[in-house]
Amino acid sequence: MKSVPVAPSPSRDIDLVTLRLFVAALEEGSLARAAARENIVPSAVSKRMSELEEILGVPLLERGVKGVQATVAGAALAVQARLLLQGMGRMRAEMAGFATGVRGQIRLAVSVAALSGELPAYIQSFRRTHPQIDLSLLEDTTQEAFRAVLEGAADIAVGSDFGHEGLQVFPWEHCVLAAVVPGQHLLADYDILDYAQLLPFEQIELNRENGISGVLEQTAREAGVTRRISARVSAHETICMLVARGLGVAVVPLYLQARHTHLDIRFIPLSGPWASTPVCIAVKDASALSPAAWVLLNHLGVPHPDS
Repeated sequence: MKSVPVAPSPSRDIDLVTLRLFVAALEEGSLARAAARENIVPSAVSKRMSELEEILGVPLLERGVKGVQATVAGAALAVQARLLLQGMGRMRAEMAGFATGVRGQIRLAVSVAALSGELPAYIQSFRRTHPQIDLSLLEDTTQEAFRAVLEGAADIAVGSDFGHEGLQVFPWEHCVLAAVVPGQHLLADYDILDYAQLLPFEQIELNRENGISGVLEQTAREAGVTRRISARVSAHETICMLVARGLGVAVVPLYLQARHTHLDIRFIPLSGPWASTPVCIAVKDASALSPAAWVLLNHLGVPHPDS
């Protein structure tokens, strides 16, 4: 039996309990099961549903022997009700954070390059100043770090900005790239190099795809040259060690220079539009981040939009 239209009662407010019961009724497909789920008697649920239809002036539920289902108007209301309830949940969580000290868990996905820079120092200081927040770290390529955020496997990602479709990004740092060559190499006396000048020599790079590898491959194709890779390794530090042993040349972040003064290698800045690559912080939806996640973003220098 279908509900019939009733005249709206615009002077009455709709409370959150009624909306939660309405959503529960649709999800359970039954007023009785909704009542059990919300720990309330079925007659009270039925009364609230009738009052909700009276307030809005449209039938919201089709009642039958097999339970209830949404009318067209009910389905539209369900979308808005869920958004409102989710927003109220986030508000309560954020206010609870202010009252008791922010707690929670953050899943942070980072690229190899980002983890080789200043990010570990930020993570260390964050853990020291916010011991009540559990920060788990996932290291991967930039593409995989960003994909983890898109798929909900991570809350925040940090990596080189070589594309971020579907994500919100905040600029963070710039990573200046350099050629690294043995100290006695033919190119060692140059003050600046174009990447094309490295192409005649065997190269060493990371053993997983990353943003800069794709750029280097594209540059080589445009020059009509096939890159010769002598080794693929897991870390930039290993790259520098192998360059010092004469196994090839490489492209690495320039900030590694200060850490490898004991090696007989030269770091030479690169020219070109991608020689200084932006590093960004990426999230799926900043407005849906937990209070704990925003504490981390603030620590990294990203201001809350409401601050």
